[in-house]
Amino acid sequence: MKSQSLKLFAMAFVLGLVSVFGAASASAQSKLYFETSFDFHLGKDKLAAGKYELVKMEYGKYLLKSVETKKARIVLFDISLSNNNESADHRMVFNRYGETYFLRGVFEKQGADGHQTVESKFEKQVRNGTADRENQLAGEKSKPEEVSVKMSK
Repeated sequence: MKSQSLKLFAMAFVLGLVSVFGAASASAQSKLYFETSFDFHLGKDKLAAGKYELVKMEYGKYLLKSVETKKARIVLFDISLSNNNESADHRMVFNRYGETYFLRGVFEKQGADGHQTVESKFEKQVRNGTADRENQLAGEKSKPEEVSVKMSK
């Protein structure tokens, strides 16, 4: 009898944990969509222009997935990014150097601060004018232009 009640308690406890963590992970995984008319870099990887899905996971981790190709990758947005435009909607932010774009950050909520990625070695090379010929900006150091792309649910 004691063994059965212990098993019953353990099962109830496990079911309770599953329902609590299952609900928490389901609510934490919000999906947002954005579309770019330009190719962009994530680190050294070049991603094609198109429609993307961004799924928030946990601890600054997001899943970035191309809607067309279904290719996905994990993106770590682990640095705070100040919101200089309180009235702007939720959006993705890119750094633009000439015709070369880099994914910089995400603002998930209107008026709230966002999160950004760490600048990649490749972006530093482009910014400093030391990247390969295709991505050089006349060998000069340059400041990026910030480009925002609105997201939808």
